[in-house]
Amino acid sequence: MQLQPTAADAPCDPSRPVPRVVLEARLRSLQIWMVEQGLQALVVFGHGSALAMATRSHGNLRYLLDWDAEYAQSVLVLPAQGAPTLAIGNVFSVMRAREQAWISDVRFGKGPGLAKEVLALLPSGANRVGLVGREEIPMAVWDGLAAAGASGWIDCSPELARRRAIKDAVEIAYHREAGRICDEIFERLGPALHAGKAVFQIQAELEHHARSRGCELCKTWLTVAPIPDRCRYTRDENYHVPQEGDQVLLGIMLILHGHWGHAIRTGAIGRSNPDAERIFARVAAMHTAMFDGLRPNAEISTVGNAGVVPAEEGVFQFRSGHALGHSYEDPAGTSEFPQPYEAGQATGRPALVQAGMLFELHPNLFIRDVGAASIGDMVLVTEQGAEYLTTFPRHLQIF
Repeated sequence: MQLQPTAADAPCDPSRPVPRVVLEARLRSLQIWMVEQGLQALVVFGHGSALAMATRSHGNLRYLLDWDAEYAQSVLVLPAQGAPTLAIGNVFSVMRAREQAWISDVRFGKGPGLAKEVLALLPSGANRVGLVGREEIPMAVWDGLAAAGASGWIDCSPELARRRAIKDAVEIAYHREAGRICDEIFERLGPALHAGKAVFQIQAELEHHARSRGCELCKTWLTVAPIPDRCRYTRDENYHVPQEGDQVLLGIMLILHGHWGHAIRTGAIGRSNPDAERIFARVAAMHTAMFDGLRPNAEISTVGNAGVVPAEEGVFQFRSGHALGHSYEDPAGTSEFPQPYEAGQATGRPALVQAGMLFELHPNLFIRDVGAASIGDMVLVTEQGAEYLTTFPRHLQIF
């Protein structure tokens, strides 16, 4: 079923915000579903994107409203009929939201006050209410909602996850542009490594490029060392000045008008070494197997498992991939890539790959006192198979 009949063909410029016609079509489609389910209202909670990879809830508000409160919490109240309304936990974000004239009513409330405003925005007498984002609602907000009966509200998170899983043409256009920006950052990495600057300064310059291209957020981890040991994100773990013979891993995570971009590359400065080359070859083989397995109707967990090695002492891996979209880890298609260090397993019915899904495939391998490698790419599933949205060369780079 096509969920957004007027949105998929809407013209879009990925350098500009999502067209309003796209958002209105998504809301209309959701309201039709709400009527079918007998829901009088839907409450959608979202953290701001400042939490970056640590939250999934902001993605629902970007998908439905193209709204992001950055450091604050927001709640959409959508009646089965009528205009969307917002309650926001930051007064400056409220001012910004009120400039979006099509959002008819925007309220300010912090903590318990946010719950109070949400309840005031519900249609009078509503007794069948849907809820999305319960798992990330802070207790200060939840206590107020629960006292008014929110514990009995209906969990509608699976429906939003289902709608977001298959990307339409508009979403794909933004993700393609996000992938291009990742490629541009990789192109800048080599010269930056030879500039005599500390690694944290190189990170700042690379992240600035994404911001200058219109991204609202860019986070990197950059590990530069004779033997790379972990993903290094912060200034205080990246004072090292790159030297010849250092191994290099760069991970990029960015948001472009609410659409995530993500990629990872591995290389060496001047020369690599046999250990690094052996580890990279293992990761490259996993990457190829995952990409080749990403076909419509394949089990997603099979793709994820192709990027995992048997547990052994001194070997560390983070998850080999995840679904990508309006959240860094999109809600549908991510749990099939469990974290190896948590010894997790995918649960529930097998989830199948479908055309229109977008994944980040990033098999990785860290071997204590030996080295590390990772290759990460945005991969779109088409009827014909998998397609890379990030195109920077995947071989072991020599910078």
